[in-house]
Amino acid sequence: MNEVLTLPATPRDLATKVRNLRNERKIPAEYYGKEKENLHLAIDYQTFRKVFRAAGSSSIVNLAVEGESEPREILVQNVDYNPLTDEFLHLDLMQIERGKKMITKVPIRLTGESSAVKTLGGILTNNKAEIEIKCLPKDLLKEIVVDIAKLEEIGATVRVKDLEIDPKKYEILDEEETMLVTIIAPKTAEEAEEDLAEEVGEAVSDEVAAEGEEEKAAALASKESDTEKKEKGGDKK
Repeated sequence: MNEVLTLPATPRDLATKVRNLRNERKIPAEYYGKEKENLHLAIDYQTFRKVFRAAGSSSIVNLAVEGESEPREILVQNVDYNPLTDEFLHLDLMQIERGKKMITKVPIRLTGESSAVKTLGGILTNNKAEIEIKCLPKDLLKEIVVDIAKLEEIGATVRVKDLEIDPKKYEILDEEETMLVTIIAPKTAEEAEEDLAEEVGEAVSDEVAAEGEEEKAAALASKESDTEKKEKGGDKK
């Protein structure tokens, strides 16, 4: 059984601006629990980064809130990121109820090497990075490993129904026929040339459009300048 990691947290004063909190390299977080009051928390950025890297969103974590004698069992339910820097902005932490099944998303990790890619030049496409499952908290999975060495020909696929997990413990909520991984045929020389020509055409079109906008702007500026000169000339008369 994997070691349960601990995530320290401190109660957060809502009077403190979130910007100031982030300047202190802390992440604002919300704890949601049943039969327990929701909590506003602050969590050290680097500590969370290390714990989240190891536990992800599908492993139980012990939330150690300052001032409480016992940790709370949680899952990291949601993480908001800065779209420009990809830094953590906000966390939603969900209480675990032992003995009650829960729904969570589990990442798919590919392993091995496909001979269809290595020998036949096929292209591996990963169509889905995670699946949704329902299980007891004690049976939570950090990841599901898919061995792509079994994909030996062009067109070979791995679907949800092919996943090797215990159906007695896990209910997969995605459709059985949902494609996770497939090997597609390599592009022919003609297809590659067509794609290149299309990309070049789009680039040229964008460049021409940009030049057109610049010319319009220059013409407008010139016209405004001429108008100003005429107005000044009129004032002198």
